Amino acid sequence: MEEKLLGREDILGLLKSTSLLGEECWLTSGAALVLYGVKEGTRDIDLVCTTALADRLEAEGIPFRRSPLGGTRIFAYSAQVEVLEDWETEEVVDWEGLPVASLRSIRRQKEALGREKDWADIRLIDSFLEREGQCGFS
Repeated sequence: MEEKLLGREDILGLLKSTSLLGEECWLTSGAALVLYGVKEGTRDIDLVCTTALADRLEAEGIPFRRSPLGGTRIFAYSAQVEVLEDWETEEVVDWEGLPVASLRSIRRQKEALGREKDWADIRLIDSFLEREGQCGFS
């Protein structure tokens, strides 16, 4: 059975059901690309949070695992939402009232990860920027 991808409305609904987004927590990765219009759907929602918020999530008993890259915490906030502690983000912008990593930041994160799915997303980001008349990234 094929996994149902989360579309724009699914993502917005799930984000509204959390109280995490703000100065200490922002949207990144595939779900952000859906909101920007770069892609149609994503499997899950990745949020980035500060260490201070990660400490509070741990104190609340939210389950987490340690990232093999640097040992930061990755919280399983819900079945569809993960919260990543201190995942490097160059720039957070306001997207219709929501804090979201910029396309440049997402592209750099995906480049650093370098997985096949990340390279596919990088190609989508570059094509999107080209269509929008914005210059690409080097």
